Amino acid sequence: MQIIIRGHHLSITPAIEHSIRSKLQQMTQHLDQINSMQIKLSKDHQIDKRSKKGSANHIAEAIIRLPGIELFAQASADDMYSSIKQMLEKIKRQLQRHRAMQNHYPSLAIE
Repeated sequence: MQIIIRGHHLSITPAIEHSIRSKLQQMTQHLDQINSMQIKLSKDHQIDKRSKKGSANHIAEAIIRLPGIELFAQASADDMYSSIKQMLEKIKRQLQRHRAMQNHYPSLAIE
């Protein structure tokens, strides 16, 4: 399984990369069908005029490719760790739904 982590307008620290990789490994250890995963972390430099701070300007996106299906999740928050956590929760729900659908309809599962 290939995991690509990219940063847009920010640098990826080893702590962030390790955190993402370990959580994705735990989440997908029972799914051997995953072809690739792409994680994009970005920072929007828009400034809120009232508070002089960026509001929800740290964005985390994930694309997970399985045979015949592609899962996408995006989350934004005031800090990067929160947006990563929200994005991983969304991906986890999608993977659970995908597993349930495969177990419920085994004839529709793509091999």
